[in-house]
Amino acid sequence: MIRRAAAMISGREIFGVAPGEAGTASGILNSARQLGGAIGLASLATVAAHNTGSVNDGYANALIVAAGLYVVAAVVAATVLPRAKHVPVDAAADLVPAAETR
Repeated sequence: MIRRAAAMISGREIFGVAPGEAGTASGILNSARQLGGAIGLASLATVAAHNTGSVNDGYANALIVAAGLYVVAAVVAATVLPRAKHVPVDAAADLVPAAETR
C-alpha cells in the first residue's frame, strides 16, 4: 500500500513539469525523499538515545515525537497546501475529442 501511495505522490509532483525536465524533477524528488528519511531517522535515534531510562522508554519517546510530527504535517497539509480542482464528469467529456465516424 505504501508503494502505491508513493507512486501516486510522485506522479502528482512531476505532473506539471515540462517533459524535458522530468528526469531532473524526478532526481530532485528522490534526493529530497532520501535526505528527509535520513534526517528523520537520525533525529528519532537521537531522541531515543537521550533517554535515561530503559531502551523501551527511549523508543517510546521517539515514537511519540514521530506521531507529533505526523500530526503537525497533516495539519499543514490540510490548511496550507492548495486544493486540486476537480473537473466534473460532464465537463471532462467535453475535453475529450469525439471519435470520428465513417
